[in-house]
Amino acid sequence: MDKKIFLEILARYNRGAANREEVEFLEAYYELFDAEGNILNGLNSQEKLNIKNEISAGLLLEISNQKQKKIPFYYSKWWSVAAVLVLLTSLGIFYFKSEKPRVLITQTKKENIIKPGVNQAILTLADGSTIGLNESSHGVVVEEDGLKVTKGADGKISYDVEKDLVPSINTVATPRGGQYHLELPDGTKVWLNAASSIRFPTRFSGKTRTVDVTGEIYFEVASNKEMPFLVRTHHQQIEVLGTHFNVNAYEDELDEKTTLIEGSVKVAKLDKAANENTLWKVLRPGQEASIKQKGTQITVAEIDTDVAVAWKNGYFKFDKADIHAVMRQIARWYDVEVVYVGAKNEDLFVGEMKRTEDIRGVLKILELSKIKTSIKGRTIVIAN
Repeated sequence: MDKKIFLEILARYNRGAANREEVEFLEAYYELFDAEGNILNGLNSQEKLNIKNEISAGLLLEISNQKQKKIPFYYSKWWSVAAVLVLLTSLGIFYFKSEKPRVLITQTKKENIIKPGVNQAILTLADGSTIGLNESSHGVVVEEDGLKVTKGADGKISYDVEKDLVPSINTVATPRGGQYHLELPDGTKVWLNAASSIRFPTRFSGKTRTVDVTGEIYFEVASNKEMPFLVRTHHQQIEVLGTHFNVNAYEDELDEKTTLIEGSVKVAKLDKAANENTLWKVLRPGQEASIKQKGTQITVAEIDTDVAVAWKNGYFKFDKADIHAVMRQIARWYDVEVVYVGAKNEDLFVGEMKRTEDIRGVLKILELSKIKTSIKGRTIVIAN
């Protein structure tokens, strides 16, 4: 969409002659005047402010009219907002953003509500016994010789281990539709995304602190220069002394990624056949290392780290992600299956949305982007 077409739509909007799609577009675009790639960047700041005020006036008028008419609709806070459909024609990207609830959706009794994930995980002890952390009450979860596991009021679990206790291996795993926060025996803080796991000793001993992970996990590693912290996935090993970083090692993703927020880490490509690290890179804050699932090289790039850790902060955030990448995240968080019908959609998506709404609100962005969606049980059908 070029500037001329945008201004023509705005003129119709001000005359009350815009159609429903044009009204939704302008009202959703309201929050994006400072976004990169904005189609009005050629205007000066006063001209842009005038246009923003015109749209704002229309929003206030519509809200006033809705209150007077008392129409039986409710504001859906899908991410807390309307999706933004700004087509950046040079890249074929649709932009969406969450700031302001705008879309009106009719509420019906027959709607199939699929709710977002919750804080839940399974703790597996060394003897194979399991404890559902979402079900257990606050306080002591496990207490046996020299070991006490406590669940706090915020749901976080922490370990208290006697120094002379022989270490055993525990595992905390989240299902699809779950996430969890725990503190390891050395004080390292760990956040697990959906369908993820971490395997660790009840007490770290020896020369290193080593954990094995699957899925996606964010670490805030407790500093200990005498005992480096090692994270192992299927294809890589990350070595740190004390730092904050995110690891994405889902088997259904094309790459395993390590994103450094602060500190320094060394990422190594694991050759399990030779049981050694055949290649390694050192990351600086703001960098991400990517390793192809079936590749041998490590690619390092500067990235927007907010994209990598958005899930921990309660958001989905995408930066030129295709429909399959978007739906993989949605499927894991809402515990649904996804089926694709028709030709492959080539659009790329940029933007963010909250992870706290039911799935209908999340799918609305795809519908505004001309992608047809439907829900059949716990299966999402995507048609292009």
